[in-house]
Amino acid sequence: MISSIAILAEKYPEMRHKLLFFWALMMATPAFAVDPTGIAPCDAFLKRYEQCSSYLSQKQIHAAQKELLESAMSMRAAANNPTVRADLERFCQDRFNQMKTKSDIAECMAKPDL
Repeated sequence: MISSIAILAEKYPEMRHKLLFFWALMMATPAFAVDPTGIAPCDAFLKRYEQCSSYLSQKQIHAAQKELLESAMSMRAAANNPTVRADLERFCQDRFNQMKTKSDIAECMAKPDL
C-alpha cells in the first residue's frame, strides 16, 4: 500500500524536502498528538485514526503512528495551498471511508462517535 504521504509527495514534488525533514524529526521525537489541518474531513479522519490505532497489535502501532504523523504533516502543508485544498478534502473523505471497511481497525473507524 502506498502511504498517503507518498501520494502527496508524488502529486506535489515541491513538498518532498519538507516531508524528509518531518520524517527525520519524527524518528528522533516521541509520538505526539496530531494538530488540526483546518480541513474538517482531514481532521475527523486523523482524529479517528489516532483514537483507533490503539486497537492495532503492538507490532502495527509504530507503523500506524508513523503514517498518522506523516499524513498530518502532509495534509497541513497542502491545506495552505488553495489549488489543492478541494482535492485534499476529497482524499481525506475517501481514505476515511476506505478505512471504515478495509482496514484492521475498520470496526473502530466506522463508529459514529468515540
